[in-house]
Amino acid sequence: MGVQNRVKSGKLFEQSLIKDGWIVKPKSPKFKWSGEGRSFIQKMRHCRFLPELFILDESSNMCKYDIVHPETGRVREAKKYKKKDLTKWTLYSEPFFKVATRSQQKQIDVIVYNKFATEFYEHNLGIGLFDRVIENMTSCSEGVMVEDGFIQDTELEFRTVLVENHWAGYHRITIQFKIK
Repeated sequence: MGVQNRVKSGKLFEQSLIKDGWIVKPKSPKFKWSGEGRSFIQKMRHCRFLPELFILDESSNMCKYDIVHPETGRVREAKKYKKKDLTKWTLYSEPFFKVATRSQQKQIDVIVYNKFATEFYEHNLGIGLFDRVIENMTSCSEGVMVEDGFIQDTELEFRTVLVENHWAGYHRITIQFKIK
């Protein structure tokens, strides 16, 4: 399977931002989950598919940005959207676990996975995990570069949602954003 068009156009957009001292130097969130095993699927199994046992480790890296200004140390996220696109909720990130490959699809049944994803979402919505993730993720950068300018993080609002039947019937937990 090839790279999604959204990913390709996003990378081209990032390259277009190389001016005025900015360079492309992306940093993506890396989440570590409780449980034994190498993959998040193995860890879910080890936690018996109980969301209260499947915990995000405090050593997880939640920073997210795409471009850096080495002289000033400033960092920004880059999104190939126009400001007018951000008047409604729009995808910001999919940092949580997700089934996204045929190999992963073979490792876990869609019904089992979706039940766990739904229960995990509901459990963690109640205990504030998603608010903490958004706070940590956005505090690393000063805002978002879009096609027609820059938007300070203080001008944006974020939320975490469960998107049902996202890819091959598997649910996804995503972070969305929009202009306030």
